[in-house]
Amino acid sequence: MSLISGLLNQTIDMVYSTTLDGYGDSTRTIVYKDVPCRWIETIKVIADKDAKLRQARVEVWILPDYDIESTYEIVKDSETYKIVGIEKRYTLSGVHDHTKLYLV
Repeated sequence: MSLISGLLNQTIDMVYSTTLDGYGDSTRTIVYKDVPCRWIETIKVIADKDAKLRQARVEVWILPDYDIESTYEIVKDSETYKIVGIEKRYTLSGVHDHTKLYLV
């Protein structure tokens, strides 16, 4: 059981995977639906996967059951967000406890 499971009082509507076809058109595929989360609207500056500083306006905590990639898009309350950073948090014994996503 995750240490943050009692704090997950909001829900992400959908998590999409987006792909581009040969014509440059994007196609969305639903990966997860109704994901329990802790949604915090805040301004943070983080280093993205390319070591560039990016500003994130939302921090989301989710359970380790969901495998989220940086190319996914998140929809909550009819607004679409892009992922600019992912942090996996572990317990003292080395077990994956939760994942923090930074969105813009």
